[in-house]
Amino acid sequence: MAEIHNELKWSFSRMKTFDSCRRQYYLRHYLFWDGWKKDAPEERRTAYRLSKMTSLPMLAGAIVHNRIADAFKRYRFNRTSISLNEIIETARLDWERGIAESESGKWRTQPKQYCCIFEHYSGVPDWKERARDMWDRVETSLRSFDASGTWADLRKTVPVRWLAYDGDPFESVLVDGIPVFGRPDLAYDGSKAENPKSRCWIFEFKSGRPRDGDVLQVRYYALVAAADWGFDPRSVKARLVYLHPQLIEREMSVDEDALADAGRVLRQSFDDMKSVLADPEHNIPLDISAFPPTVRSDLCARCFYQEMCEGRGTEASRPAAAALEDEDDFDPFV
Repeated sequence: MAEIHNELKWSFSRMKTFDSCRRQYYLRHYLFWDGWKKDAPEERRTAYRLSKMTSLPMLAGAIVHNRIADAFKRYRFNRTSISLNEIIETARLDWERGIAESESGKWRTQPKQYCCIFEHYSGVPDWKERARDMWDRVETSLRSFDASGTWADLRKTVPVRWLAYDGDPFESVLVDGIPVFGRPDLAYDGSKAENPKSRCWIFEFKSGRPRDGDVLQVRYYALVAAADWGFDPRSVKARLVYLHPQLIEREMSVDEDALADAGRVLRQSFDDMKSVLADPEHNIPLDISAFPPTVRSDLCARCFYQEMCEGRGTEASRPAAAALEDEDDFDPFV
């Protein structure tokens, strides 16, 4: 098996981590490397194990996205639709498996194979109640997906014109010379035959509430559509579909000023990431002292790396567990 290397690739979620807490960025993207090896130093093994942890909101989001991806796959390859009952029952099995795996403790030695839930791991007293409430989010989200006009519209399209969908294997794309990792839940070539490459539709399904970052994310997807599929980024239209607590389907376009701003932020962000590297060519970071922890206690409350961050691994240093409710939706490109 060929040796893999830790390459620097930009993603929207990586930028968010870099901007919010450099210490978490270092632990998640550098110290964890090689932590899967049995002879790795203990701190690397710990960083790797914690990097595989999830949380109840993230587990809910992952299951929703996986079930939607399965619906896409089945329709794309045999033009049949999964029943709502099948979607929900499969999701329930996924959810119960995740809870059981976390309680089993098997993640201690096999963190990649078994789920470890942050609320359980960190001893949040009412985590089981939270889990029951979070299952409601999963079920509501899947019912919203099945009832959405977006899913009905997609079933009227020709799957051969789907450019990408959640579940596809994915590699990074060069945008302005920068390797960018990220793709939408589904992209569709909606161009007329007489005017090819004139319309690219992007669809994003969210199991959390609307956030400002969702609009920003679409701008980067427009840049990916230009680099990977040859569309003018101004031809991109997006539909953001929020599935919980109620169904919201919101369309948006990206204007030239927004695209220029996205390109500028992308280049500046990537330069900032390279500025903390001792060897940019081989993606080797500076010493950990170049990655200070955030001073925002609300971010510390939901950080998986508290035990590796001085002054933040004790119960007294943690904000109330209620702060966990604000955690972001699932993001596969961490």
